[in-house]
Amino acid sequence: MRIGIDLDNTLICYDQAFQRVGREEGLLPASFEGDKAAVKRALLKRRPDGLLWEMLQGLVYGRRIDAATLFDGVARFLAVCRARGNSVAIVSHKTELAHHDPLRTDLREAAFQWMEDNRFFDPAGLGLQRQNVHFEATRDEKIRRIAALGFDLFVDDLAEVLGHEQMPTACRKILFGHEPQERFEQYASWHELCDAVFPHN
Repeated sequence: MRIGIDLDNTLICYDQAFQRVGREEGLLPASFEGDKAAVKRALLKRRPDGLLWEMLQGLVYGRRIDAATLFDGVARFLAVCRARGNSVAIVSHKTELAHHDPLRTDLREAAFQWMEDNRFFDPAGLGLQRQNVHFEATRDEKIRRIAALGFDLFVDDLAEVLGHEQMPTACRKILFGHEPQERFEQYASWHELCDAVFPHN
């Protein structure tokens, strides 16, 4: 089976990163508590034009990606894929540079470094191949890459990706996340997803 997976908010978990980086970089009060959505609301309240929120996004996805973690259950899912001989590739919509970043951090290189640090390409770690990671500049280009790679299954945290008009119809589409919706097969954790895709592991 050919399996495709999105990267940000699907494999990489930023749940605590936005709060932590926002506080450490002085964009949020030191006492602030809240998830990504709460952080966004707080920053948009201060700057409705989105400047502070976009600055924080650029930090979290770039220079401060160190604050992100791997979702629990990913290692198990990929181990089952390896054991079954399934091929796995990552397809991510990621621009090269962040908005409002004076240091012009390369977001793609930052992501690769994070993957290296989390043993994505280590045969004794997650065992993926670096050449099977694809970064695309636009959502349309991401969809075209997904179609070209001919996946049997694709996992993404965005329903807009899975529901794109050019998304291959034969591909099994799985939405990762816990926001209620009715359009797609959906799982809130990688353990649930693994049990659904590989019911006997």
